[in-house]
Amino acid sequence: MREIKVKELTLEQFKPFGSFSNMINPSARGNGIGGMAFYADMEVLELGSVHAAAFSTTRVTDAIKPVVLALERHSHCGEGIMSLDHDMLVYFAPAGADLTHAIEELNAFLVPPGVMLTIRPGVWHCMPFPAASDVINVLNVLPERTYANDCEMHMLKEEERVAIIL
Repeated sequence: MREIKVKELTLEQFKPFGSFSNMINPSARGNGIGGMAFYADMEVLELGSVHAAAFSTTRVTDAIKPVVLALERHSHCGEGIMSLDHDMLVYFAPAGADLTHAIEELNAFLVPPGVMLTIRPGVWHCMPFPAASDVINVLNVLPERTYANDCEMHMLKEEERVAIIL
């Protein structure tokens, strides 16, 4: 099985796949009044032609080892993901790659909780993994019913699977 090494999550390294912001400890200047700060538009998620976002959660346990078993992409919208509680391992391949090239061009990142990733339309990805905990709870932001009308999913054959290593 081929392996990919986890990369440091930097704006430059993640740029081909989207962007991110630390939603819990923002570095942007906030506006507000005593004891309150408002950090506007820290991340903008491309939702395509829809005007409503749906907020869902994904719960992943360490019973699933960090091996890429599937790849999915959304052609018409982006997706936002953020771990609510623990570090997560995520993986991506560039938009525009066919499935064969996506498998070859995978990149993996370690993402701390509270960091919102906004994934560009067409970027290959799938479920995150707990990095050093028994479970992670992940917030997913997509247009409503994207899983039913804009989700191309491929289960990988055993010889195509990729292990993620720290």
